Amino acid sequence: MAETEEIQPLVCDNGTGMVKAGFAGDDAPRAVFPSIVGRPRHTGVMVGMGQKDAYVGDEAQSKR
Repeated sequence: MAETEEIQPLVCDNGTGMVKAGFAGDDAPRAVFPSIVGRPRHTGVMVGMGQKDAYVGDEAQSKR
């Protein structure tokens, strides 16, 4: 690391409904997404459809 680089602490707020993340000193979070994780109810039904083991945030919400 160069002597002039500044290290900023990362702030992560894992709330009940939303996760917010950003750097200390910023006015607003840089990332905000729903704190939801989902898994497919039926695995292996749609072979070749690129189904994931788990979905996080907006992607999980869209699969409900």
